[in-house]
Amino acid sequence: MVVHEFIRARQEAWARLQTFLETARRLSLARVPLEDFRQGSALYRQAVADLAYARMGFPDHPVVRELEHLVGHAHSILYQAGRAQSRNWLEFWRDTWPMRLRAAVRPILLATGLFWAGAVLGFFLTARNPVLENFFVSPPMRAAIAAKRLWTESLTRAAPGAGSAIAVNNIKVSLLTWGLGLTFGIGTVWLLVLNGVMLGAIAAACLRAGMLGPLAEFIVAHGSLELPAIWISGGAGLLMAQALLVPGRYSRRVELRLKGRSSVQIMVGIVPVLLVAGAIEAFVSPSHLPGLAKAMLGLSLAVALLGYVVARGQPGRAGRAGSASLAGGLEPNQT
Repeated sequence: MVVHEFIRARQEAWARLQTFLETARRLSLARVPLEDFRQGSALYRQAVADLAYARMGFPDHPVVRELEHLVGHAHSILYQAGRAQSRNWLEFWRDTWPMRLRAAVRPILLATGLFWAGAVLGFFLTARNPVLENFFVSPPMRAAIAAKRLWTESLTRAAPGAGSAIAVNNIKVSLLTWGLGLTFGIGTVWLLVLNGVMLGAIAAACLRAGMLGPLAEFIVAHGSLELPAIWISGGAGLLMAQALLVPGRYSRRVELRLKGRSSVQIMVGIVPVLLVAGAIEAFVSPSHLPGLAKAMLGLSLAVALLGYVVARGQPGRAGRAGSASLAGGLEPNQT
């Protein structure tokens, strides 16, 4: 049997094993139904046999290393199951989430580029054709800009309620941007570009009214987290679109399952980021703090987020995070 036939014949069982392992990690092994445990144990034994076969038949192929990770992960779940869920969450924030971001860096950068392309387009189109403000800037916002004030002043008076409402709205937008990746990425791309165009149009309207400085002062603190969260959500959506459009070594269905699992983990980590951004947008951004203080806060948050991902998301941590490229959602090498 050649290596490609071997992978094609066994990939479904490997994916089922990984699904079992994720369930066992989430629920704890003691709470896994007995029948599921029996099937998972059988799949583990099959994977051990597959690893032995691959070592003999294809010792230099990447599938050997991937199976070693999968079997090692399964062994730690089945025979070292005493770890508490709190330990799993600690590992998630310490290793898994930043590692997932590092693995999805290309779709995240693509999402970021699409957003900023839309922002530049919206800015220049609205700057040259002010009538376009009617399409991208709401009437209350236009009225506030014409009066030389920001439309966000009411946030100071209703900060506690506004913070939760802002966070919930941002989470909804991020989830929608991510979920529309299942439209082969069309919906995700559309939302990224549209949000960028709206930001660019608002910036052009504020520039025309001499309000660009106050707008930047309002955005800089919370935008350092809110905007990256949108880009990351778009990247998670494009990760699923990649599985649908250009599946790699595995079938489209298996690739979608693997990349979908990684994108879900990415989105879980986005929620607290947006909660912090919502609180800052409600309490800090509309406050009377000096613009320099807001800028320093935004810069500090952006550097902290980037440093966290870079420092904790090293590829060498993949084994400690309990996931392998074959079974946990990282893109397997195409050979």
